[in-house]
Amino acid sequence: MEQRVSPALSEAATYLSHAPSLSRLSNSTKLELYGLYKFLTVAPLPQTSRPSLFDMTGRAKWDAWSNTQKIYHDRKADAENRYLDIARELGWVPGVADPQTAVDAQLETSADEIWDDELAMKVPSSSCGGGGMGTFVSAVIRPTARGEEETLHKLAIDGDAPEVSRFLKANSLMDINERDEFGYTALHLACDRGNLAAVKVLLEHGGDPLLKDPDGLAVAELTEIAGHDEISAFLREASIIV
Repeated sequence: MEQRVSPALSEAATYLSHAPSLSRLSNSTKLELYGLYKFLTVAPLPQTSRPSLFDMTGRAKWDAWSNTQKIYHDRKADAENRYLDIARELGWVPGVADPQTAVDAQLETSADEIWDDELAMKVPSSSCGGGGMGTFVSAVIRPTARGEEETLHKLAIDGDAPEVSRFLKANSLMDINERDEFGYTALHLACDRGNLAAVKVLLEHGGDPLLKDPDGLAVAELTEIAGHDEISAFLREASIIV
C-alpha cells in the first residue's frame, strides 16, 4: 500500500518533473531523487526482486531505492528533507508548481532523451545501457554533470587513462580497490565500459582483477559478458583469468 504523500513532497515532485535545471542534473542525483521518492511514497524497500543483469536501468532504480533504505532506515523525515533540499537547490520555491508544464515537458522530449515515467523526468537515452561506449552491464549510471566531483571511479568510467594516472599519482595513499556506493571498484567500471587504456593503468597501480562485483563477477567475466573483446584478449595475454 502506498504511503501518504505530504503536500510539500507532492509539490516538489511536480516541480522536478519539468524543472529547466534538470538539464544540468547528474544521473546519480536523479537516481537519488527516485530512491527517496519511492522510499517515501511506496515502501521502504522494493517489492520485487532485483532486475536481471541485462536490465541496467531497472537495476539502477532498484539499487537506488534499496540504498535509500540503508541510509535512512525509519528516518522518513530526514529522507523527505533531503528530497526537498535537492528540489530547492534546483529552483523549487514552496507554493509554486505548475502541473500543466510537466505535461508540456513530456511532449517536448527531444530525440536523444527519453521520458522516464518512474523518474518523472527526462533522461538521456544513453543512460539506459547504450551510448558511444557500447554495451555495459553494471547498474552504475555514467556521470554527466559538469563540475561533478572528480573520483577515481568517475575517471575509470570516462576512460581517460592519463587522468586516471594523474589522479593515482596525486592520491598515492588511496585504496585503488575501494568500492563505490554500488559495490564496484574502478577496475570493474573500466572493464565494464570497455576502457582498455584505463584498465591497463589501474592494473599497473595494483587494481585487483580477482575481486568480485555485486553480481559475483570478476573483471574477466564482466568483460566477456559486456562483449569487450579487446580487453578480454588483453586479460588473457596477461594471464588474468577467472
